[in-house]
Amino acid sequence: GQNMTRAEASQMFYALLLDQNVPHTVSFSDVPADAWYAEAVNTLASLGMVSGDPDGAFRPNDPITRAEFAAIAVRFDDSGLDPAGSFTDIAGHWARDEIRQAAALGWITGYADGSFRPNQSITRAEAVTMLNRVLQRLPETEKDLLSGMRTFSDCQSSDWFYLAIQEATNSHDYIRRSDGYESWDELLPDSDWSQYQ
Repeated sequence: GQNMTRAEASQMFYALLLDQNVPHTVSFSDVPADAWYAEAVNTLASLGMVSGDPDGAFRPNDPITRAEFAAIAVRFDDSGLDPAGSFTDIAGHWARDEIRQAAALGWITGYADGSFRPNQSITRAEAVTMLNRVLQRLPETEKDLLSGMRTFSDCQSSDWFYLAIQEATNSHDYIRRSDGYESWDELLPDSDWSQYQ
C-alpha cells in the first residue's frame, strides 16, 4: 500500500530517539504488549509525542494523516523558530500550529492550490521526504548519488520524491557539503528501512 499506518510512523519516529530507554506511563487498549510496534508506540506516547483517542485506543493500523505526521515531527524540533506558513485549509484544525511550525522549518509543503490537506492520509513518499528534511538528509541532485544503489521500478529520477526515496532506502556514507546538501561517498550494507517501502 502507498499509505503509512500509525504504527509504522511510530516505529520510524521511535528510531530517531536518541534515548529510547523511557519508562512507559501510557498504554492503549488496542496495542498488545507483544505487537511489533508496542515499544515504539508506548515510548512515544509516554514522551507526549503521540496520542490516542479519548476512549484509550491508538488505532495502530489506521493510515496516519498528513496533520498527524507533521505534529509528531515538530515535537522533535527545538529550534525555537516561530510558526509560519499559511495554508488555505488549516484554520481551526487541531494541528494548525504544528503544521505552520513544520512549514517554517521547511519540512512540509502544501499543494499547488495553497492547501495542505491535513486529514488526507500521508503517502510513503511524502513521509520519507519529510523525515529526510527533519534529519537534514537530502542529496541535491542525482549527481550526489552512487551507481549500484537499489532502485525501484515505480520510482524514476523524474519523480519529485526520487531523491528522498533513494536516500531512505540505500544505506550510505556521505560528505556533507558546505551548502548543507550531502554527496554520497560509499554504499553500506542495508539497514531495515526496507520494511517501509
